[in-house]
Amino acid sequence: MVGGPIVSGDIPSIGWSDFARGRYVPGASHSHFLGSEDELIALVGAHWADRSPGAGRDSLDEVVLVPVPPERFVSATVKVDEDTPLTATFTRRQPHEHGYVEIRATGEREPARHAAVVLYAAATLLENGGARSTDRDWEIVCVIASPVPDEPMDPLTMARNMLSKPGGTPCDYTAEQFAEAVWYWSGRARIHLTDLD
Repeated sequence: MVGGPIVSGDIPSIGWSDFARGRYVPGASHSHFLGSEDELIALVGAHWADRSPGAGRDSLDEVVLVPVPPERFVSATVKVDEDTPLTATFTRRQPHEHGYVEIRATGEREPARHAAVVLYAAATLLENGGARSTDRDWEIVCVIASPVPDEPMDPLTMARNMLSKPGGTPCDYTAEQFAEAVWYWSGRARIHLTDLD
């Protein structure tokens, strides 16, 4: 198993999940960091004390959100309106997961004014038939770069988790959290990349 440097001191060892490594990279339609994997791990380590429980969590033992400075982060979202070209495709995140309809937008990426990294503890990665990619204490599973602080999780991701669907991590959310997520994402879509991007 590989995962990057082990951060020392009071900070646990941190690595990249294979899921995140192939998803949050330049050239993909996801948020990403314009630096190396090791640089991002070091950035997470430097801000580890600022972490908070992940959405739907009450403790710092399973899933954490580590805020980091937004410099060198690129968002994945386009603010949409009635003139925004949209594309719908049927896709799936990983081969063993259920497929879903995804809407993407052609347009300018929103600026990354806020950034955070989501990490799962080793035991949490194994829930619901999951797997670890490294032998580290925590693995990076998501890179968030958004125009607003506290960007709500995608409602489909929330549903996947809450219903313990393949690829989801069992978790409960409130009706208000779902409503806020639906409202936020009703005006945004992930960027549709073209050959020119």
